[in-house]
Amino acid sequence: MDNITRYAAINTKIKTMEGSLLKNQDYIKLLEKDSVASIYEYLKEHTAYSEILSDVDPEKLHRGTLEAVLKQNMIYNIDKIIHFYSGEYKRFITTFYAKYEIDELKKIARAIFNKEDLQKYKNSVFIGKYSGIDTNKLFDAKQISDIIYSFEGSEFYNYLIPLVDNNIEENLFRFEMILDLSYYTMLKRQWAKLSKQDIKVLEHAQGLIADLLNLQWIYRGIKFYKMQPEVLLNYTIHLWHRLNYGTIKKLCYCPSLEEFFKLAQQTKYSFLFKNDGTTDIFMERRLDRHIYFELKNMVRTYGMSIITTFAYILFLEFEVRDIIAIIEAIRYKLPANEASKYMIRTIREEA
Repeated sequence: MDNITRYAAINTKIKTMEGSLLKNQDYIKLLEKDSVASIYEYLKEHTAYSEILSDVDPEKLHRGTLEAVLKQNMIYNIDKIIHFYSGEYKRFITTFYAKYEIDELKKIARAIFNKEDLQKYKNSVFIGKYSGIDTNKLFDAKQISDIIYSFEGSEFYNYLIPLVDNNIEENLFRFEMILDLSYYTMLKRQWAKLSKQDIKVLEHAQGLIADLLNLQWIYRGIKFYKMQPEVLLNYTIHLWHRLNYGTIKKLCYCPSLEEFFKLAQQTKYSFLFKNDGTTDIFMERRLDRHIYFELKNMVRTYGMSIITTFAYILFLEFEVRDIIAIIEAIRYKLPANEASKYMIRTIREEA
């Protein structure tokens, strides 16, 4: 089946689903709110979240509850997309759940390492969605190795089991990095079974994302963790777009943060690193915002491909994260113009 035949109907369905994403005016209204309850009321009364929020008890509403419901909506929509596809394409889309499960797993691992109560993490809606694990066993974990053993029989387990070496502190770091690397390994293995056209566009999109994540990782590894160059290089994602292995290696082996900045400024991603003290505050937002606009361009250029589906799932994720960013801004009593700086979406731009 050629891509035009495959995507003629699917893209129409995806475009309809995109019509339910929040608009500029919705974000402007949300930025005017002053409580989680008022965010909930607006989403329930004026957006496509109305149905999934209808069963939420306003008396028991808090940030964690609302976040879980927003993520449940992601699952509802991704499941709907999965039904549009069959065979290897269905399996490829399902692999996205590994990404979101990993995000929640890392939070749980940090909580265990810091001896925190896991109760608030029990509403982690993506746990088990890809791996199929018994969540009860996971939430009984007392240390990182217990988490690893709870994944026995899942695809994650083979990647994680070599980490069980009683070095708990290092296991936390390596646990997070190995999970991220395992996701890209699984994703690449799945997209290799798709059409040549779709492989090409996915290599472009994921290569771009990997470039940005690698730069972020190397920067943080040098600045905050004082990582050895060979360790930094070992944990980079081996996908490339505007960077290549040689450049990544040079960045990892920079003898100082100043040298890293000089080399990074010579790349197409110099916008990540500012000299005004905002790099640490806004790096992730700059990274995600660049991905957002690049994906918008790719959808316009390669419409009859998997990119429309790929982008929609990420836009859905970004929407949830922007709503949570607004809720966090309310917590810290930030004015709307300041709060909007922490959003991925620029509210002056129409979707």
